[in-house]
Amino acid sequence: MIRILYQHSWSEFPRGQEDSGSSEDSDNDDYKTAISTFSTATYHTAISGTGIDHERKLGRLQLDAEYAKILLRKQLFPVDLDHEKNWSGRGQHVEFGRHEKSLLDGLFQVEHTLGSTSSAIVQSVKCRRILLARKTIRCNRHFTKDQAIEEVAHLTRLSHSHIVQAIGTYTIGNDLSILLYPVAEYNLETFLDELYPVQLHKYEWEERVISLPKGLPCLCNAVLYIHTNMTKHMDIKPRNILVRDVRQSEAPHPFNASFKFYIADFGISRSYDSLDATETEGPTRCTRKYAAPEVVDRERRGLAADIFSLGCVFIEIYSVLARLSQPWARQNQDKSFSEFAWIMRRTAYEEATYEYASDNDLLDQLLNVLAGNELGDTSYQANIIPVQEFLSMIGKDNPFFEKPLQEVIRMISANPRQRPTAEELAAYWGKTEPCCSSGRDKLEAAPTIHVTDNVLQMIPTRA
Repeated sequence: MIRILYQHSWSEFPRGQEDSGSSEDSDNDDYKTAISTFSTATYHTAISGTGIDHERKLGRLQLDAEYAKILLRKQLFPVDLDHEKNWSGRGQHVEFGRHEKSLLDGLFQVEHTLGSTSSAIVQSVKCRRILLARKTIRCNRHFTKDQAIEEVAHLTRLSHSHIVQAIGTYTIGNDLSILLYPVAEYNLETFLDELYPVQLHKYEWEERVISLPKGLPCLCNAVLYIHTNMTKHMDIKPRNILVRDVRQSEAPHPFNASFKFYIADFGISRSYDSLDATETEGPTRCTRKYAAPEVVDRERRGLAADIFSLGCVFIEIYSVLARLSQPWARQNQDKSFSEFAWIMRRTAYEEATYEYASDNDLLDQLLNVLAGNELGDTSYQANIIPVQEFLSMIGKDNPFFEKPLQEVIRMISANPRQRPTAEELAAYWGKTEPCCSSGRDKLEAAPTIHVTDNVLQMIPTRA
């Protein structure tokens, strides 16, 4: 019989090429060390002899380089060496020559392609034992490096446990690559799509379902943090919410939850100096289906536009949860029950399996509501009243969902002033500890599996 052993190794992660050999760590814990169940790793590098000639010899980015000037305009460069995430051995932000492609191939081990468009590709890559998402953008006069690097500027300013983090960037030719952490197994759209009980074992299904209600306060508190820092995300949608399996992770996450949510893709986000400045108008990029009416109509819009989009996300989460809980709701019309008490029933999995065999799919019903628009507009903002009526219907059929769905109905109000603020949402759904009060997750080394004498060992890769 094979047993799984989790070996702990607390050895220091190998330093970068320019390290002087000093073993002393700085007092900063943010990226100096990546603690995991399996190992300690770091992208931190202390440099000795930091003169210009020394740095140029090491291939570090120079202030007179064009890419450095772009980073400088975004206040991303130069980087304080005590806080630098030196994934490359040449600094946090690097400009590679075309002749150095083989060097890049040696730095990164490509695992999977996570997604792609005509101008960008996202891959999971392993860099010095840590699994990262690499977002590579083909830049041109229509979408410049100056525009592409804006996402990194936002992520550098934000530090929250439910927001992805930027580890570094590099350019080679016209391509700009952004390194992000963590890599997640799903986005919320695919996570919801795969909640069919017939596709999952009972234990796995229960683990996934219970993570949904536990993730709601996490999303509210993440948006509150974003808004408190005078930033508008501007593209909140299921595909931009990552869902990570944290069962083998030390990352802070909701108690008894196996999956953790992260808000991602700040590519069209905007940051401001004051609350008044967040009110803007004019054309902007957006995902029409989840965009607020004032965004689609190019009217004056503020932070409330994010609340509308978050409300649309909550609609889809509750549509799935309400369908799964329908057998319980039919038997128990008592509002005193917790809205998620049904998940804990021993028969919940069997009841949900039977429910999915029926034609009563609330997500399909929701899509039909959106498709009923006489102008063929299937966005939420074009169907606010029918969608609100749909939510009221769910609340009547599932009494323990009625109150939270009334809050979701407020979130998608046509009038931005009638929507709750992120602070009000966080107060209503509460705060999950310790994650909602934590900063960025510490980096964790990806495990490597070795089998010795019928013992399966999860141990860190040695660099």
